[in-house]
Amino acid sequence: MNLTVFGATGRTGQALLHHARANGHRTTAHVRDAARLRTAPVTRTVTGSVFDPESVADPESVADAVRDADAVVIALGLHRDRTTALYSHGTRTIVDAMRHHGIQRLVVVSEAAYPPHTRGPLARTVAALYRLVNAPALRERRAQDTIVTSSHTHWTILRPTLLTNGPTHRPPRPPDPRPHAGAFSRVSYGDLAAQILTVIQDPATVHRNLYP
Repeated sequence: MNLTVFGATGRTGQALLHHARANGHRTTAHVRDAARLRTAPVTRTVTGSVFDPESVADPESVADAVRDADAVVIALGLHRDRTTALYSHGTRTIVDAMRHHGIQRLVVVSEAAYPPHTRGPLARTVAALYRLVNAPALRERRAQDTIVTSSHTHWTILRPTLLTNGPTHRPPRPPDPRPHAGAFSRVSYGDLAAQILTVIQDPATVHRNLYP
């Protein structure tokens, strides 16, 4: 499988590159700074930006990155300015490039901190507090959801609650089709990466929200 990863320099992206290589898959990493890949195993690197609030996005590099891909993974993350439109504008640029090249399989790593992706009183209470301090980022997540679910793609959205650097367990636990009732359901970056590879190849996960 030829896999294109957006957000490849983040923890989820790095774990996915390692798992993809270990399972014999080819990878293309679309990154702003190739040096941030460090020693991550990658077949091809494309440098560019899916969205830059201070300049123009680079749709040519995005189109180049998805060319010949069997599947695309979006694992974008906001770190400093959580008010920027990375999730919505970046995802729109990627989806448009996928349409141009006729690529359909898409897996998006999002989060479960807003309705209807919370279940149980504790989870809803924690999510409400989280929304108070991360309202701009969650508005972006909702916008991203709309772009993905209304797209031409065969999408799946994975919604972890709490990601950790803990050990990877084998075999990986399959994602749950229902939101977790607990507020602190943990999954390691490595286990999430393994789940991404499993989900991509499972037609039963198309057009579903899943909870690692």
